[in-house]
Amino acid sequence: MITINLYDYKTIVRDVNIQKQLTMVVAVGMVTFLLGCGIWMFQKMWIWKIEGELTEVESQVAAATPDYQAVQKLKKQQKKYTEIITGIDTLRANQAPTTQLLEDIGLAVPEGIWLTSIEQLEMDDVVKLKVPFLFIDYEDTKNKGKKKSPKKEEGPQDVFIKLSGKGKNDQPIVHLLEQLRTLDYIDAVVLHSSKREWLENVPIQQFEIYCHFVKTESKA
Repeated sequence: MITINLYDYKTIVRDVNIQKQLTMVVAVGMVTFLLGCGIWMFQKMWIWKIEGELTEVESQVAAATPDYQAVQKLKKQQKKYTEIITGIDTLRANQAPTTQLLEDIGLAVPEGIWLTSIEQLEMDDVVKLKVPFLFIDYEDTKNKGKKKSPKKEEGPQDVFIKLSGKGKNDQPIVHLLEQLRTLDYIDAVVLHSSKREWLENVPIQQFEIYCHFVKTESKA
């Protein structure tokens, strides 16, 4: 008679099942761990790539900044020269006494000044505006106004230029006055008005400058 011990068989089967389950748990854990490491490495490499691209973009922006500033400066200069040319055209239309003034005004206008108009005036215009030129006696003009007119027929007439514009502050206006006084065909320069205004919440200085031409420039 053969006797089989079923208890030992059941124990072995149970141990095998437990080992299989443990192996599955360990395998799943390893796969999960490896998958997590792979995802982490992928994200890390992606972040490094993005940081590299950001660094490259920042370097490009830093390199382009001087060019952008240079372009903005050129635009400002272009605007200034356009305003000067407009004034020059007006001056030509009014038959200015000398074309040299056109070039010299363009050179005399410093940074921070925007000319809005250039006008040619005569003595009567200046007297009406009461521009404080030292050689004009306004009291005498009041008392003997009619005696002044015959002198216009004798020799060269008085010719004045009025420059109107705006400046960032008083300093460029003072510099413009100094530049105008160095011109040999202008013998008097007067800052007739200068007042503070606001342009889009930015303070600017509006001014009017009058110049008198030397009377030695009438040669037909």
